Amino acid sequence: MGVTGNLMNSIWFGEKTTLVKSEIKEKILNSITEKEVLFNLIELFKTGDFTQKPLLFQLMNQTRDESVLNLCIRMFLAVGSHDDLRDSNNLRFLSEVTEETVNTFASAATTSLSLDIIPYLLALLEEWAEISDTAIIIRDSIDFFINFEEEIGEDATIDEVGNFYFNYCEEMDTESYYFQQKLAFPGDLAKKLIERVMIAANNEEPLKMELIPSLLSIWSGEKVPGDYNTVINASNYKEFIGYIDRLSSENWEKGQKYFYGYKL
Repeated sequence: MGVTGNLMNSIWFGEKTTLVKSEIKEKILNSITEKEVLFNLIELFKTGDFTQKPLLFQLMNQTRDESVLNLCIRMFLAVGSHDDLRDSNNLRFLSEVTEETVNTFASAATTSLSLDIIPYLLALLEEWAEISDTAIIIRDSIDFFINFEEEIGEDATIDEVGNFYFNYCEEMDTESYYFQQKLAFPGDLAKKLIERVMIAANNEEPLKMELIPSLLSIWSGEKVPGDYNTVINASNYKEFIGYIDRLSSENWEKGQKYFYGYKL
């Protein structure tokens, strides 16, 4: 696996695995370093086997290696269910974190698709309110889910945001997964991607889209054929069309969360 120093700093978690579950489980047992455990766990999750999630939570809360922690966080948010988030024991690491880790958690929080992440973001906001860059990242993540800035203003206090969140949840189905204020659905994201691709292709400009290609790649287990800086033109435009066609032939359910084609 082409893993860099900052551990898989990519829009997804790499190609689907060719190993069978029993082989991967064997590798997990024989892993010596935390990195090995984590990489093998990720391979196991790609097969749709999520039984070893507790091992991920354990690693995330015990590691002293920031690069391992940051990848654990991204992985946790990609495969975590509402119940995983509701159990605050799984997120003990948040009680003593560096600014970098808070930024990683807050910016990746949107990939959890779960309103249950917001209480953690609010607690972090209280703790990091003085660090303006971090506070902005946290607020942006909360706003992504509940759109409070438009309703109560971007200068709303933490208490006001908390109350807004509480009332917001009353109106929503908290057992479903959301992208912005709509039930998460790959078809909706694919539509946004293709609209952007068409505009970019007309002007031969970069895709300039990050979150949607990342989510579609992680949900489907097939990587979007370009990234933020990919210049879209007549030749690669067709690859995107083909990608979207393959995606839309799958059976997706609205409000569900997927990892590499498997429903969580």
